[in-house]
Amino acid sequence: MISPDSDRNRLFRHDGRIAINTIRAAFAGWNDRLVAVAVLIVTLAMIKSWLAERPWTIAAWSAVGAGLLLGTSAERLVAKRLAFHGFDGLLAVDALRPATRRRYIAAWHGIALALLATVLLVVAPSLLIVGCASYLAGKLLAALMSGVTVPKRLADRVGSARVIRAWLRHGQAGALVASTLLVVLLLERSLAPNALIAILGIETTPLTLALTSVDSDVVRFMATTGYGPWRIVGYHGKSMAYFLALAVPGCWLIAGSVAAAAVTAVSGAVLLLLALRVLAYCLHGKRFADLIVSIFAGLLLFLAYFLPIALPFLAVAILWQLQHRARTKTWLLV
Repeated sequence: MISPDSDRNRLFRHDGRIAINTIRAAFAGWNDRLVAVAVLIVTLAMIKSWLAERPWTIAAWSAVGAGLLLGTSAERLVAKRLAFHGFDGLLAVDALRPATRRRYIAAWHGIALALLATVLLVVAPSLLIVGCASYLAGKLLAALMSGVTVPKRLADRVGSARVIRAWLRHGQAGALVASTLLVVLLLERSLAPNALIAILGIETTPLTLALTSVDSDVVRFMATTGYGPWRIVGYHGKSMAYFLALAVPGCWLIAGSVAAAAVTAVSGAVLLLLALRVLAYCLHGKRFADLIVSIFAGLLLFLAYFLPIALPFLAVAILWQLQHRARTKTWLLV
C-alpha cells in the first residue's frame, strides 16, 4: 500500500527516475564514467586555480553571474517540465495540483542549490553565500519573467528565423559572409596592427557562429536515416568551408599572415564547437547535449588558458569518444 506522502511525491519520483536512467545511459561504460570523473576533477581544479588568482571582487562577480544563470535556467527547465506534465504527462492530475507543484519545484531547486553549494565549497568557500544568493535571485527573476507574453508579431518571426538558419548552412551564405568580412577589413586597414587583429577576431566570431547553427531535430533525423556522425558534421559545416576558402586568403592579401591566422584560429574553434554539438545531439536530447557541450567547452577554454600545449590532445580525445559512441546511434529510432 502506497503511503499518502509517497503518493504526493510521485511526480518528483517519476522525473527523478528519468534523470537517473538518463545519466546511467549516458555513462553506461566504465570508460565513460572514468572520462566523466576525470573531466569533473580537472574542471574543478582549473576553476579553483582561476578564482585563487583573481581579486575577491572579480571572483564574487563571477559567482554572481554563474548563480544567476543557473537559477534562471533551472527555473525555466522546471517550469517547462511542469507544463509538459500538465498537458501531456501521465501524472497530469498531480502536475495541476498547487501543493504538489510547490513540492516539485522546491525539491528540484533544493537539489540544484545543494550541488552549487558543494561546488563552491570545493573551489571557493568564501563565495558560498554570494553564489547561493545569486541562484535564488535568478530563480525569482525567471519566475517573475514567466508571466511576460511574447508579442504575436515577434512570435510570427520564428518561422522566418528557421528559414534564415537553414539558408546559412548553404555554401553561398559562407561566401557572402566572407565577402562582407573582407569589405569591412578593407575599411579598417588604417587601424594599428594590434587593434586591427583584435577587431577582426571579434568580427569573425559572431559571423562564424551564425554559419554553424545546429538544429537538434535535424541531426537526430539524419542519424536515424543512416547518416554517419562526421557526414552530419560536414553537412552543417558546408558554409564554413566556403567561408574559409575566401576569408583566409583574402585576409592574408589585405592585412598579412597574422590576420589570416586569427581568422583561422577563430574559425577552428567554432568548427570544434559545431562538431561537439552535432556529436552530442546524435547521442542525447537537446538540453542534456547542450549541458555536456557546455562542460566540454568550458574545460577546453580553461585548458587553453592554463596549458595550451595539451589543448589539441584533449580536443581529439573528446571528439573521438563522442564520435565512437555516436556511430552506434546511426539508423536507431530511439
